[in-house]
Amino acid sequence: MAIAARLDLEPADAVRFFAAKGEARSWDYTDTWREANVHAFTVAKATTTEVLRTIRAEVAKSIGEGQTFEAFKKALRPRLEELGWWGRQQVLDGDTGEVSSVQLGSNRRLRTIYQTNVQTAYMAGRYKRYLDNVADRPYWQYVAVMDSRTRPEHAALNGKVWRWDDPIWEVIWPPNGWGCRCRSVALTEAEFQALGVALERGADAIVELQVPVGREGRTVTVQGVRYLDSTGKEQVFRPDPGWDYNPGAEWSRFDPAGFRSEADAGRSLTAAPAAKPIRSIAGIPTWQDVGRPDLRLLDPAWRLPDPGELPAASDRDTAHRMMVDVLLAGASTRTVKTPIEDVVIRRELLPHVTEKEQDARERYANYVLPALQQPFEVWLTPYEDGTYRKRYIGLFQAKNDLLVVVRENRDGALSWDVYNLMHGTAKRLNKLRVGTLLFSELGR
Repeated sequence: MAIAARLDLEPADAVRFFAAKGEARSWDYTDTWREANVHAFTVAKATTTEVLRTIRAEVAKSIGEGQTFEAFKKALRPRLEELGWWGRQQVLDGDTGEVSSVQLGSNRRLRTIYQTNVQTAYMAGRYKRYLDNVADRPYWQYVAVMDSRTRPEHAALNGKVWRWDDPIWEVIWPPNGWGCRCRSVALTEAEFQALGVALERGADAIVELQVPVGREGRTVTVQGVRYLDSTGKEQVFRPDPGWDYNPGAEWSRFDPAGFRSEADAGRSLTAAPAAKPIRSIAGIPTWQDVGRPDLRLLDPAWRLPDPGELPAASDRDTAHRMMVDVLLAGASTRTVKTPIEDVVIRRELLPHVTEKEQDARERYANYVLPALQQPFEVWLTPYEDGTYRKRYIGLFQAKNDLLVVVRENRDGALSWDVYNLMHGTAKRLNKLRVGTLLFSELGR
């Protein structure tokens, strides 16, 4: 039977989920781990950006148009063969410098890429729709396909019901592994009662396990769920390593508008010409209302030393590596102490900062940490899209003095815009200083 993208029930949310992703090149599937997959499209050992984007374009078509796997394979295989990404080859690992014999494209890999991305996008979209309707359908039921290919532990959860806000859905929201075809169904009170099944409670059932991954056998911590089998014996359901998270929940927290430039201050040094800016709401307190000084009259002593602009990267992959080096020192996360709270910088959200190559935001990565750690001001600003975002405003000495706005978005991601702090533009830049003043520097 042909595999088809099950998107007959409004693919719009699934399309938006997939379109919101950045891109990340990786050597192994563990390089882009758990929630990071929500924010970055990746294919292990996709050796060039062209290969990655060729695969992505066909996946997007499958999600949006309901393309079958056979059509996906027929369209994609010849293009990958033309690009030289097919079969077993000797390939250089850019991180280790080692040459290895690895499997690139194959019919089996294409099936995995198709199933993983289509099913994840579809279920993320379903989560969002269910979340919008919890007042009417507060009970969610786990549904397995229940055929000969269904794994016994997946089949064991079939028919079980939890409330929508049970923490178990952070662990077992489908899909729960490679090739998983499970799904969920939202139920009204009457539908739940008609089933005649017990309401499960997952808070005390969630456990952590150490499991090996990769050929090296290194261990990782994954979450699982205890349950009773048909004989009354306790068992543990464990998603495949790296699948024990809810892509829909992670996506619903994502703030894609937070990576646009600010409308209030005009054109920045980092703004993409075609990017629609975001705008704060009118009629909120300003810098004048709280007695703060005018940017045009500031003494130079208020400015931080210039940490130096970096050269623009030649492509998005290089830009991402630059930001990982500068902001994370190669790690996955970094906690930065600011005057008001700790801010966590997350590797998986950095690709969105370089969504458009003409932004060249990586050039100003050196300014981000000083602006967070020693801001001139911090504002909590309400926006027209109904969200609040924090603005960390930093002032820097430079050839043309700079004002840097590091914005912490509602999902915790960071974006930044950089402006020339000249007398003629300072008046307009004052418009960025609105909302609730959370912190102000009295002087340096």
